[in-house]
Amino acid sequence: MSYIVEQKIKGRIYLYKVDSYWDKDKKQSRQKRTYIGPKDAKKRPSIKQIHSNIIHKSYGNIFMLNWIINKIGLYDIVKESFPNHYAELIALAFYEIIESSPLYLFPYWHEEHYLPNTNKMDSSAISKFCDEIGRNQHQRIEFQEQWIAHLQPVDALYYDITSISSYSTNIEFIEWGYNRDNENLAQLNMGVVFCNSKSLPIFYTLYPGSIVDVTTLKNCVTYLKSFGLNEFMFILDRGFFSTANISEMDKHQENISFIQPLPFSLKKVKELIKTHKKELNDIGSNFTFNNELLSHVKSEIQFNEQSYSSHIFLNEKAELDQRQLFMKKLIDIENNIIKNRLFSSLKEARIFKENNIIKAYQNFFKWSRSSGMLERNIITIKAKISKFGYFILSTNRDDLDKETILANYRNKDQVEKIFDLLKNEMDGDRLRVHSQFNADARLFINFLALIIQSEIIKIMRAEKLFKKYTMRELIAELKKIKLTKYNDEVIISEISKKQRKIFEAFKIDLEELHRY
Repeated sequence: MSYIVEQKIKGRIYLYKVDSYWDKDKKQSRQKRTYIGPKDAKKRPSIKQIHSNIIHKSYGNIFMLNWIINKIGLYDIVKESFPNHYAELIALAFYEIIESSPLYLFPYWHEEHYLPNTNKMDSSAISKFCDEIGRNQHQRIEFQEQWIAHLQPVDALYYDITSISSYSTNIEFIEWGYNRDNENLAQLNMGVVFCNSKSLPIFYTLYPGSIVDVTTLKNCVTYLKSFGLNEFMFILDRGFFSTANISEMDKHQENISFIQPLPFSLKKVKELIKTHKKELNDIGSNFTFNNELLSHVKSEIQFNEQSYSSHIFLNEKAELDQRQLFMKKLIDIENNIIKNRLFSSLKEARIFKENNIIKAYQNFFKWSRSSGMLERNIITIKAKISKFGYFILSTNRDDLDKETILANYRNKDQVEKIFDLLKNEMDGDRLRVHSQFNADARLFINFLALIIQSEIIKIMRAEKLFKKYTMRELIAELKKIKLTKYNDEVIISEISKKQRKIFEAFKIDLEELHRY
């Protein structure tokens, strides 16, 4: 906090600007005086003149994000790839993380935060800026290539896709397709590859909204190899399974390995479970993993006349929990929706099911001609229950033991959490743009923000900071640290105990706060 004081010396009155600061050695608040001049009606600076020389901005949150991008090497790569626009790209990524509001509000946010090297941009300027970034595809590709090279070597890679809905009719990738958020909107799809060892996103690409997940894997492999990734292991979701994808990855067997969960719709998968069910229920197959009791049997499965290792797992506790939840839901539908209602025909019963019962549960009830009521479909219920607790992971590597393959697969939820960040923590659930170039730029900025947030989350998890803060709460706490600049004097506001603990967890020397 700054203010002006008067001091009388030998009959004359002089003006001083007073600033408060924290003395870390004496552990107390101190004051620093800066001489302004004599109190003279002709020479005394006006209040307007004094305040025009004072900058007072939010600083702690910006400092933290700058520290993160330098720590992981992101700053240098963005600067090299976008030498004329790097400062604005980084500022917009910070805005996505801190504010998560539409971009037209960026100028107001920029005014409040200490970003001395960033050009001011109003809504029109931001639109033109995004249009230019969107047109410079070669620069975005150069960034991805350098980012991947920076993170090598990599081990396990997780790949998944999310849908981003939009009202726009001017973006070529916005199409109708399977919407993962069950929204009645057109969309585009964004695929993200996440590196397990670095806990960071390394690559993203965009697909038209009508493209199904399973068809994107081949091009994703091609992109990664063209960017210099010659050896890695893909860990995928069930939605990516196809015999064509298995063959594509197996084609690069010396360089690309995979872990692929198998869908229960496959006849071969059902036969595998049936064949090994007795072994899985034998106590000889039990082992513990992260305090869970599991059963495991290793077998083989064939696709396109090629054999692959298949690890079959059974979690009996999950089997019981899933069965209880499932049956409780069925009974709830019976008691509160069906209510012993009579139907005169199969058609009437079908229309009732479609209009009143959740689609996922409609097949577990059938119309009985004799009673005229909807009754449990025992065949479909038993088929559903028989899958509970089981999962099969197939791989083209014979050297993976059950613990390794399971640990790699369980870490897959990192990508799902990244998508949750995109949609819930940032302004990524809707694409509010009116051109393809603006869409390309916005999603590139979102990708930069995802990288930064992933690093913050990694540290917060390691230091158990989530017990006290969400990520947004942590950044909001640091926002309270202000920077005041008067002429050549710079003052950082006092650091609270909470803020000090956060910096200690991130292993940040408080002296670094004074490197503006």
